[in-house]
Amino acid sequence: MDIIGAQALMPLDLNRDIISVEPIGIGGNSQVYKVICRDTNCYALKVYYRDPGDNRDRLGAEFTALDWLWHNQVSDVPRPIAADYEKGCALYEFIEGSTAAVSVLTNDDIDGAVIFLTKLEKLAHFSSDSRRLPLAAEACFSIKAILENINDRLARLRGHGQRGAIFADLDRFLENDFGHRLDDFTVWSIDKLDKAGLSFDLELDWRQRTLSPSDFGFHNAIKRDDGRLVFVDFEYFGWDDPAKMVVDLLLHPGMTLTDAQKQRFTKGIIQAFAHDPLLAGRIEIVYPLFGLKWCTILLNEFLPQHMRRRQFAGRVERQDESVLAEQLAKTKSFLRKISEEHERFPYIS
Repeated sequence: MDIIGAQALMPLDLNRDIISVEPIGIGGNSQVYKVICRDTNCYALKVYYRDPGDNRDRLGAEFTALDWLWHNQVSDVPRPIAADYEKGCALYEFIEGSTAAVSVLTNDDIDGAVIFLTKLEKLAHFSSDSRRLPLAAEACFSIKAILENINDRLARLRGHGQRGAIFADLDRFLENDFGHRLDDFTVWSIDKLDKAGLSFDLELDWRQRTLSPSDFGFHNAIKRDDGRLVFVDFEYFGWDDPAKMVVDLLLHPGMTLTDAQKQRFTKGIIQAFAHDPLLAGRIEIVYPLFGLKWCTILLNEFLPQHMRRRQFAGRVERQDESVLAEQLAKTKSFLRKISEEHERFPYIS
C-alpha cells in the first residue's frame, strides 16, 4: 500500500497528511501498516480480510472488544482510534516494541499474561454490560461441542476436492492416524468425565466462563522497551471456556515455552479462577481434544479459502506442494506429542 492508498482509507474525522506507510509484521488474516502523519502522530492501520464465503466480522469484533476494554480501564491493549466499516479498515494506537514471541520470555512475562487474563475474568463477572459481548469465535462450552467442532473441521479437510500425491497423503493421515486418535481420545475423555462427575453435553454455566481473546499468546503480544506487554489481535474475542484459553497457549505451535513456564502459567490461571474448583480437571480432559483441533488448524493450508486469506495478508503467494508437505509433517509430529502427553498431563504439578 502506498501513501495515496492509505490516505484514502483514513477516516474522514482524521484528515491528516500521511508522510510514510510501511507494512508491519505479517498477520494471518489482515494487512497491517505503520502510518506516520505530518503532525508526527503515528498509527497502526489494519485492513481486514473480507470474502463472500467468510461472514466473520473481524473488524467489528476487534474494534468493539478494544473499545470496551479501554472503556473499562484496560490499557495493556492498543487504543482504538477510528473504524471505517465500509472500507473494512481501522486505526489503532501504534505500539513501539517487538513481538514477544521472538524474545526470551521470562517469568515476569508469564505472570503478565496471567494478570491480563485475570483482569478479563474480573470484568466478565463484575462489569454490568459484559453479557452483551459476543461468544468467542468457535467457543465450545461442552465436550460434545468440542467434538462437533473437530468433526466439522475434519469434514472440510476431507472434502478438499483436490488431486495429487500430497492430498492422497493427507487423506491417508486423516483416515488412519488422526481418525484412530479421535476415536481413542473421545473414549478417554468420556471416561474421565464420568470419573470426575462432569457432563458430556451440559454446557458450562456463565459463572464458569470468561472473556478471552481466543487466539491468546505471546505471538500476539508486543513487548515495549521497558518490558511491559501489550496484547494485540482481538478478532476472535468473546465469552469462552477458560480451560480452552489455557490449553490454546500450551498447545500453540507458534510459541516455544519451557515446561516450567507452561506449568507456571497453568498454575497462575487455576489460582486466579479459584472459584471454579473443576477447572484443573477440565483443562486435563480437553487438552488432547484441543490438540486434535490444532492438528486441523495446521492443515488449513490445504484449504483454498484459507489460502485466500493468507494471500491477502501477504503470508503466501500460492499453494505450494512443499509447504503442504511440511505442514503435514508438522501435524504428524504434533499429533505424536499430544498422544504421548494426554494420559499424563505434564503441566499441572
